[in-house]
Amino acid sequence: MPRRIVGAVEVDIRGMVLAKDIKELREKTGAGIADVKKALEESGGDAAKAELWLERKLGSAAVKKASRETKAGVIEMYLHSNGRISSMVELFCETDFVARNPDFKKLAHDLAMHIAAASPLYVSLDSVPEWTWDAEKIRFEEEVAKMDKPENIKNNIVSGKLKTHFGGLSLLSQPFVKDEDRAVGDIVNEAIGRFGENIKVGRFARFEI
Repeated sequence: MPRRIVGAVEVDIRGMVLAKDIKELREKTGAGIADVKKALEESGGDAAKAELWLERKLGSAAVKKASRETKAGVIEMYLHSNGRISSMVELFCETDFVARNPDFKKLAHDLAMHIAAASPLYVSLDSVPEWTWDAEKIRFEEEVAKMDKPENIKNNIVSGKLKTHFGGLSLLSQPFVKDEDRAVGDIVNEAIGRFGENIKVGRFARFEI
């Protein structure tokens, strides 16, 4: 496939960003695959502009700290008042100092409460298993195939349906139950700026009788 150079990033002649460039920018910023790919596409393949795009979208503090290692944190539990719904979540940070902060523990509790209420299946779009994504993609492609639209429009529709479907099932993409004008990911990014450390959501579980 013929390629051209845009800034410091290789793209093929169709303008598609190469996987290695997505990997490099993701390792540098710690942002999710979907955000990194979108940033590179929006920036015409220019890595520096793509990083600025990510900082505007995710917040500069979140992007700059996202690559830092998270070795501390808490496991928080939530039990609903009816005693029939409960949840657990891992919330990681960089230091024990932040892990012991009451506000950090409150954030973990709010996330556990959100999980109990919203029943997410995945942490983020990036964590959706490939086979699950592909199965839904086939289903949406079959739906869109009946439309009388150009192929590129159909592909965009399928892409939008996939992001909407799995976004609703992904914790960081869901509207936060205590403030539905913001996504859970926005709440976490704000906490990164507030605490001055990288913060990541780990495993979670939800139980219901």
